Amino acid sequence: MNKNGFLTLCFSFIPGAGQMYQGYMKRGLTQVLLFVIPLMIGGVFLPVLMVLSAVVYMYSFFDSLNLHAQLRQGTAPADTFLFSWDGGEDLARLVDRRHHLIGWTLVALGVAGLYQSFVRSWLCDLVNWAIGYDSPVAQLLRGILYDVPGLAVGFVFIGLGLWLIKGGKKKQPAEPDYTEFKGEGEV
Repeated sequence: MNKNGFLTLCFSFIPGAGQMYQGYMKRGLTQVLLFVIPLMIGGVFLPVLMVLSAVVYMYSFFDSLNLHAQLRQGTAPADTFLFSWDGGEDLARLVDRRHHLIGWTLVALGVAGLYQSFVRSWLCDLVNWAIGYDSPVAQLLRGILYDVPGLAVGFVFIGLGLWLIKGGKKKQPAEPDYTEFKGEGEV
């Protein structure tokens, strides 16, 4: 069923709503979650992560309009989650293959959260006590202490981007699981 193009455009401004309006509930729900989760984590731990929500917002907007065009042409895909987590098997495979990446990401988020909510205030108090609140050196140190999480996330994003541009981890060619026959009497 063709949906109104103007209403599709209006709903496209809300991540996932344009997809849901067109009957793609799983796809829309995935985009809502991908939009909200970085906002929540960014608001509590690292504001830099909120940039991911902006990327998801733009993707969702154009995906909704693209989906509308596909529906009008009769070439629209089936409604699936963007990550196709069917019965948890795909999620289990993802965790099994990428458990180190997921683990280090969770550790980094935990360290950043502890730093921002606990350690940074103690370090700022120590700087104020040792150097004095109005000292230019103390102001510089406090500025650095507040910017460390953002700088760290920025360097991680740049490193991951360069790694992806380079092609990621190169897979070694598999060793053949047979022994070449060298002829009678040869070893």
